[in-house]
Amino acid sequence: MLALLLLASTGCSESEGPLCDGALLEASADGAGDDGGETSTCAPSASLLARVDGARMRVDLEALVGLGERRSYTSQTRAAAYIQAQLSPLSGIHLREQSYSHLGQTYVNLEATIAGELEPETFVFVGAHYDSVSDDPLVAPGADDDASGTATVLEIARALAGCRPRRSIRLLFFSNEESDIAGSTAYVESIKTTLPADRLVGFINVDMVAFGPAAEDLDLATRPAYASLADAVGTAVEQWSALDVKPIIDEHCG
Repeated sequence: MLALLLLASTGCSESEGPLCDGALLEASADGAGDDGGETSTCAPSASLLARVDGARMRVDLEALVGLGERRSYTSQTRAAAYIQAQLSPLSGIHLREQSYSHLGQTYVNLEATIAGELEPETFVFVGAHYDSVSDDPLVAPGADDDASGTATVLEIARALAGCRPRRSIRLLFFSNEESDIAGSTAYVESIKTTLPADRLVGFINVDMVAFGPAAEDLDLATRPAYASLADAVGTAVEQWSALDVKPIIDEHCG
């Protein structure tokens, strides 16, 4: 699951999907970016996917789950602090807090941007929400919904640290998504005047990716207008994983 999201977030697939046009991504050999050292490819490849560390993702998952149900202001503040601590040391990533008011408290969404090399004003978004709500928080502190997605997006950030993608990649971590999608709504409102809609190539929402039997498939759900993005992701999935792809193209999606 992480592999296909990582590939989709770079905007490339080996089959030259609609987001690619052949541009490579590069990083220094030590992952430090533009330091004049030896470069290695960050285009979709086995070497790029080898950067993914499942054990590290489990640590992220357990850290978030350890906070319990992430509905309260305190628990979401702690979750945001953990995510920031993981992102801050990464090379080539610009981290920003986007603050907003909700139910009398100030919450933050987190935005981690990897600047594009050739088309820096065009973006691919990948996001997840770090809050959780449960009828029984002692039994279900949001491991799947959506600590799994948060851990996935964190690992994408680590794997792409130091890369120079063709387009800019923005990794988003939303608060209060389970509370009337307050976090993502506030974020969209905040960028309306700074990011024209035609500059956003696509958004990949990483929601509940940890749970399922061994024979589980991958649901790719989107509206007809964005079917080409689902096709590009599906191509990457089939090339780089053994998951069966189940496209769900419907006007009511999202």
